[in-house]
Amino acid sequence: MVSAGPMEGEEFVLLEEEYVVGRSKDAAICIQDSSVSRNHILLRRDDSGWRVSDLGSGNGTLVNGEQITDEVPLGNGDIITLGDTEVTFADMSNATMMVPIAPAPSRPRPSAGAAGAVPARTDRVRSSRATPPKPVDPVEARKKKILMGAIGGVALLAVLGLVALQVRQGNLAAQRQNQARLEADRRAQLGGIFQEAKNLVREGRWIEARDKLLELQSMDPEMGGLKDYLDRAEKEIPNQKHLTAADTALKEKKLGVAKAELAKVTQDTQMFEQVSLLKRNLRDAGDAQAREARKLLDQKQLDEAKRITDDVLAAFESHRDAKLLNEEAVRLIEVRDRPPPPPPPPNPGKPWEQGVTRFVDGDLSGAVALINTCVAKAPKCKTILKDMTEFGSLYKRMEDLDAKGLSRLLALDKDITEGRGPSTMARNAGTRAANIFYKSASSAKTSGQWARAVEYARRTLQADPGHVGATNLLSDLRGKAKDIYMQAYALKDANPEDAIPKFKEVILMTPPDDEVHGKAKTWLEKISK
Repeated sequence: MVSAGPMEGEEFVLLEEEYVVGRSKDAAICIQDSSVSRNHILLRRDDSGWRVSDLGSGNGTLVNGEQITDEVPLGNGDIITLGDTEVTFADMSNATMMVPIAPAPSRPRPSAGAAGAVPARTDRVRSSRATPPKPVDPVEARKKKILMGAIGGVALLAVLGLVALQVRQGNLAAQRQNQARLEADRRAQLGGIFQEAKNLVREGRWIEARDKLLELQSMDPEMGGLKDYLDRAEKEIPNQKHLTAADTALKEKKLGVAKAELAKVTQDTQMFEQVSLLKRNLRDAGDAQAREARKLLDQKQLDEAKRITDDVLAAFESHRDAKLLNEEAVRLIEVRDRPPPPPPPPNPGKPWEQGVTRFVDGDLSGAVALINTCVAKAPKCKTILKDMTEFGSLYKRMEDLDAKGLSRLLALDKDITEGRGPSTMARNAGTRAANIFYKSASSAKTSGQWARAVEYARRTLQADPGHVGATNLLSDLRGKAKDIYMQAYALKDANPEDAIPKFKEVILMTPPDDEVHGKAKTWLEKISK
């Protein structure tokens, strides 16, 4: 009996051995409820009673509130839940069948010889006054015969009808059993296709999995879980295409393209293992390509080295080795492609003039070649050649030079250019020297070494006259020099020994033309006498 749902109150008597229950009109028991699958459950009777099993319904089947996955027995009063419909099972198998019992025949009278000792009664001679037997009415006898024939005919028709009904019910039961068997075979076929699709999903073959799922959808659009798998497949297919493109680009050593394709993969992809593997391979490829670029630079294949490092930087913007190699390649390409210098003037004047001009323009090798040609003509060419050679040696090691080495480099540039500089190379070195000197000045100021801070700030401005930080630092130190001077001035009478080192420090911190410098020098001379 349907106890809840759109068909509440409907009753179905179970006479056959099997019933398919569902929304389909072809089902043995049809329940018109959209939450019930077309073929939802199978009811089957065996020796122990009735049993129920789910036929792969979309919403599943509950027995007494518990989900069933296998065939389970039913007891009287069990509640079967199919979507929004509840069916109560009433087992009437133990009721007594009421069958009419024919009346027992009357017991015969005992015969005259049954009692051996009792003599038989002699027939009494009826008197003439006894009533004579009534004659049989032929009309009544005929009516009685017709009535008995009619009753027999009706009984025969009833028996024949019952037999026909049983035959028809047997045919219907066989038909329903066959239908249930076909439905079970169909469900098994659908389950096999679904399992194939799931296996393809586990293998990451999303396009093939989607085709299987679409085939399954055309056969059973309402199959449970099908929509979720289809939605995931539609989302993962673009991810799979991006991963395939990234892998292809990586094999072709197109790191920038591979990185761009990986970036298009969604964060919630189920192919995270493939993503991690490709990212790891991409990092390894970036390091390998950087090493290849270094070899190409050593072989003077500048354009190819730049192309490779450009690609590595497209994938890893902060790749240190690739960045340094790329900058070096750009610099060397710029030097290589620089237009040749203008032809020398007709009257060069000094024999070393052309060489010095080349040096100022940053062409050290060209300058050395020109100076070599004039060594035999003028002694100064030999001196300039010596300075250029030392300059070149220091310039190659510019990244490793300390403050002393950088100072020597700048001094050589000044000697070579005869005041026309600084050269292009010296400007590069000057910028680096200024940075190093400024760091030393700042460090000295922080530690209270005022004279040392002033010295390095001045060196910074010598290397880079426009250095704003050094200018501001000297201004601050000049104020500090005034403070130290006032301290020394206050101590000069009471504690001249303490005032002397402070006056000396003021002299070191200030230039000779500074007013405080002159005063400190004067008081130092007076105290020292």
